[in-house]
Amino acid sequence: MAAKRAVGRYGLIYAVAWVVPALLHFILVVRLYDLQPATALTEALITNLIFALLGVGLWHMVRISDFEKLGKLELIWRIAGSGMVMVVLWQAGSYLMLKNIFPGEPGYDEFLIETMPVRLMLGFLLFVILVVVFYLVINNENLRAHRKREKLLQTLLHETELNALKSQIKPHFLFNSLNSISSLTHTDPAKAREMVINLSEFMRYSLSFSDNSQSSLSKELYHLRLYLEIEKVRFGGRLQITEEIDEVALDWVLPPMILQPLVENAVKHGVYDTPGNSVISLRAAINGPWLEVYVTNNHDASVPGRKGTGTGLSNVMKRMRMLYGIADLVSIRKTDDFFEVKLKFPENVVNQDTDHR
Repeated sequence: MAAKRAVGRYGLIYAVAWVVPALLHFILVVRLYDLQPATALTEALITNLIFALLGVGLWHMVRISDFEKLGKLELIWRIAGSGMVMVVLWQAGSYLMLKNIFPGEPGYDEFLIETMPVRLMLGFLLFVILVVVFYLVINNENLRAHRKREKLLQTLLHETELNALKSQIKPHFLFNSLNSISSLTHTDPAKAREMVINLSEFMRYSLSFSDNSQSSLSKELYHLRLYLEIEKVRFGGRLQITEEIDEVALDWVLPPMILQPLVENAVKHGVYDTPGNSVISLRAAINGPWLEVYVTNNHDASVPGRKGTGTGLSNVMKRMRMLYGIADLVSIRKTDDFFEVKLKFPENVVNQDTDHR
């Protein structure tokens, strides 16, 4: 349907556009050659109608031609040859038709022969103009189709990455959580029930968000706290959490699950690799048109750390670049004492559903 509408739109524009050369033709032959208005109007309509019909065939020729692959010399010869053929056909058809329409018109036959060189030059010029216009229109359509395909591919890539993110809820996280719950059922049943509820709520959010939906900072923080509460049951007092959240930023629109891989990395490389207590800091503040979120964890550089694959952080970088079209929204700062990831979110770039019930 879209293709038919485009063809109809271009056909209407093409037909209306021929009014201009027909009008100029009429004015010129009346003023320069003193033809009768009725004769001049008939000639203008006939000659431009024939050229317009030949132009339809020219449109299809340009459409199937791949000018980018032609050399300059070959391109010139092809355009020159096609132009000569089209102009000759146009003049022959126009001459025969007009001669039959005005068989007894005094001096008209001589007028046609006398103006033949001018007609040929103007016809070839009109041919070149049509080729250029047709090429630009077709190139524009191809560019729009390419952008549409590119957008579709980006959407598919986005969906694939989101699905990959969903599948990254590590089995060992579930196993450890279930083992902790199993132990708590004997020592602290109330805590076990609380952990089951937290785990259920966290998993439901992690696995059920739609590919095109958006979350908010407040909802992301709520589910991060669920995750951290589960981890705190396992690590006890060794895992400590601090928050500095600007309340004005709580409604800021965010992609769902964009912070969770960073916090998971902080737990993995902080608690596992750091003797003693591990502190994970979550900070969020508005800076002009940006929301800046920091995820920081302390670590001991003297202790050999676990070598991770970097998939979680890499996915976050790719998602941010793909969603916002900006390359430097994620920055990393590392010292001997701490590791920090900073995310910048543009203001109200995406306005989609934020409901995750």
